[in-house]
Amino acid sequence: MGYLDQYQSAQGSRVFDKLVKVVACSLLAAILGYCLYWLFFRNWREERQVDRFLTTIHEQRFEDGYLFWGCSVTEPCRDYLFNEFLDDWGPESPLGQVKSFEVSRSYTQPNGAIIELTVNGVEQPNLWVDGATEVLSFFPY
Repeated sequence: MGYLDQYQSAQGSRVFDKLVKVVACSLLAAILGYCLYWLFFRNWREERQVDRFLTTIHEQRFEDGYLFWGCSVTEPCRDYLFNEFLDDWGPESPLGQVKSFEVSRSYTQPNGAIIELTVNGVEQPNLWVDGATEVLSFFPY
């Protein structure tokens, strides 16, 4: 075996080592990315839905806010009439006018998420956001 034959096999080994390093680093980056997603963004859709709902209530568009519950003024929900909705979220509710709000935490469940929220500096009952339809309700529904 000549000198150049050994050189080619060593060169091939270096290329293989680089390939292994690239694949290992890519796999590690993908695992790290998924962990970050799981920790911080897994309930992002549900949290945004609650944020949109509270923004609508803050703007005092109560008919539009009622739509987030899967109901409308023309076709109210059987178990949650619009008057009851106004009792819970309207300007005359114990909550009062929504001036500030914060989505505190969220908990993943098999069919959706439980969202903790603070409105006007006071903790409120948890909301349930259905994962498939993004319809809101009080937890436990």
